[in-house]
Amino acid sequence: MSFVNNVNNVNNVNIFKGFSGYIIYSMTTFLLLGVIALTTTVSGSKFSFQVTNTGSFNISVGDQLWFESADICVASGYRTYCRDDGSLKKDNFSQYTGSDSYGEFKATHIYWKASDAKFETVVREYSNENTIIFEQIFADNLTGTSVGDTNKVLSVWPSIKIQKYAEDRGFLSYKGKQLGSGVKIGQWQGSPSGLGSGLQDSGPIVVFTITDAVVISAASSFMSTSQYLSKDILQYGVMGGVMEIPSGFSLETIFSLDSGVSLAMDAWGKKLLTRYDKSRDVAESDFTTNYLGYSTDNGAYYYYKTEDGKNYQETIIDVYKYAVKEKIPYKHWLMDSWWYYKGTGGGVKNWTAKTSIFPDGIATVFNATKWPIVAHNRYWSANTDYAKQNGGKWNFIVEPKSHNGLAFPLEQGFWDWLLSDARKWGLHTYEQDWLYNEFSELNCTLSSATLGRQWLMQMGTAANRNGLTIQYCMSWCRHMLQSIEIQSVTQARASVDYHPGKDQWNIGLTSILAHAIAIKPTKDNFWSTSGEKGRYGNDTEPYNRLQSAVSTFSTGPVAPSDKIGGSDVSLIMRSCTAGGKLLQPDRPAVKTDMGIYTSAKLAEGPGGDVWQTRVTLSGHTFHYLLAINTQSVYQMSVQELTGANQTYLAWEANNTNIPQVFDATHPISLPHTDKWTFNVWTAAPVLSNGWVFMGEADSKWVAVSNDRFTNLWLTKDSLFVDVEGEPGEDVNVMLFAPGGTKSISVTCHISPGSKARLAMPDKTCTPL
Repeated sequence: MSFVNNVNNVNNVNIFKGFSGYIIYSMTTFLLLGVIALTTTVSGSKFSFQVTNTGSFNISVGDQLWFESADICVASGYRTYCRDDGSLKKDNFSQYTGSDSYGEFKATHIYWKASDAKFETVVREYSNENTIIFEQIFADNLTGTSVGDTNKVLSVWPSIKIQKYAEDRGFLSYKGKQLGSGVKIGQWQGSPSGLGSGLQDSGPIVVFTITDAVVISAASSFMSTSQYLSKDILQYGVMGGVMEIPSGFSLETIFSLDSGVSLAMDAWGKKLLTRYDKSRDVAESDFTTNYLGYSTDNGAYYYYKTEDGKNYQETIIDVYKYAVKEKIPYKHWLMDSWWYYKGTGGGVKNWTAKTSIFPDGIATVFNATKWPIVAHNRYWSANTDYAKQNGGKWNFIVEPKSHNGLAFPLEQGFWDWLLSDARKWGLHTYEQDWLYNEFSELNCTLSSATLGRQWLMQMGTAANRNGLTIQYCMSWCRHMLQSIEIQSVTQARASVDYHPGKDQWNIGLTSILAHAIAIKPTKDNFWSTSGEKGRYGNDTEPYNRLQSAVSTFSTGPVAPSDKIGGSDVSLIMRSCTAGGKLLQPDRPAVKTDMGIYTSAKLAEGPGGDVWQTRVTLSGHTFHYLLAINTQSVYQMSVQELTGANQTYLAWEANNTNIPQVFDATHPISLPHTDKWTFNVWTAAPVLSNGWVFMGEADSKWVAVSNDRFTNLWLTKDSLFVDVEGEPGEDVNVMLFAPGGTKSISVTCHISPGSKARLAMPDKTCTPL
């Protein structure tokens, strides 16, 4: 394509030749403007923490008071004891210093007595890490602890007052199903609307100004910790239906400070990942999040439907043959709930393939396609064949009178056997769906402080032992926080089920949480053509391009779900190489901080959904910007997007492909958009020798990706970059030469070695 600079009064012949005279803003200026880019590094503010020997505390950020404490309570013997009414009495007090995975701390430890029951509260301040940890310790076994309401908490430490201060603050509260997709943004003041509370809605809360952000969440015992909002008091403790707490049980709550919502979430997540020794490497290398897949999930054309007159075995093999014919490089597939035996209440009776579905077994499909399988599972039925109560081999708790008539596995050996056996027919990723049902619709899990964690830890341990990964679906935030302890959990659904034409693509906020805890968010499947119909009446997918772009920028699975003969091959291929390798950014696209501040009425920024992400290639950072449903024109400054005053060449890939200079005096003008005219902007840096590397600007959503390009380096007049792909693939690479007015296009043919080296200005591609 030929590019013409669309900035008025700019000489494009000289625009890339050396730069001077640009306005230089200090980081303080950025912060005052509310301009917090993903590249900002540290907060200028610090926690200031004061605590008394009775547990009252204040938390300040800089010189501003942010949080004031309320009561301390614990239930035992069917009575609740509280400090403020005098029934919970201080027994002892100590202060000490120490260190742990968070760093060096100062601790205040208070011993309490609730009648004859012992209860302890500890707070540890990590002054150099901007971290405060509150801990509840149950030294004795406590019985009669339930307060009769699972949405309340039976113990309280910490608790904080929700009130308005002189400086306006906002909040972002993760809550609800599917990785906290019920997330709300509001103002932090008395009677806040939308703040998470209770069993379903306990999740990380970010309290923020345009300069600082504090993340508050559970930091241990994730499955049994809840938050409860009671008359403008936010309380943290054990969920209210637990009947007994074993001696030695404890739970922690973290307060973590940084600048900007996304950065604060990243810093918070890093602290917890370090604490529980979870590496990002497993999620980063998960095959099903790195290669194009095919889906039969809810919303797919072949969800509980086959080709006319054929079974699923024949249908999936026909999908494979169609994909081969059209050169769609699917490398795995998702097998939803239609394939196994169900019992009472719709739960799993036996997690094996029905003979009517796969007459010759699932392995037949795997052998024909060589596609590893993402296999769906749900909650266990009370009449499951695996339980000893039903003649099976394994210990289960069976509750036939629960909401759906459910059962709960108790043995590690069961999970080890189940997943080991599934590997034989091609399982790669185990999808645990209906997570909140298995947890919230059983009496045993709601009344126990430990069973919820045991369940997920056993599942994760078995996956790890069998070299499998796990996808969570229908999660609450407590499930997602528990995944921090489980290395094999690599991905999770970040939105509700797909349906053609449905607005479930909006994952710009849930992706912030996902990335923070090393989870790849998945938007679910999508139809790649706008005219496809027949599975769901006359419903079609009018926004197929948006579905494709969002899936690609998620960094999670990309899985079209078209009928045979119904795929838009060129659109699908915007996401990947000819060999199916997904071309992704370094992190998922997320709602900008300015967009969040605007939603909280702390600033006037972009409306609608404006998301950002980036790719850093050999030290050079390329920025991406998505604008969806923006209702008015917004001028995006280079400082807001990149956090720097470098000069870029920017172009929009969904509509115009017209480039422009993007620097301190030339912003990107985001227009009014909808779900069809959404914008996808790429900002490529003008390199030190004047070259602009544009990658696959004319054919891919992510024009420059580390999945395609490596080893970009420069000499005085030259540019070199390594190009990877499928043997035999032609990769069209675009660039701007120093002082150039039109783009240069070079086609690199990938040899059998899968890599070539592009040299400019020679326009040569040498096999490597």
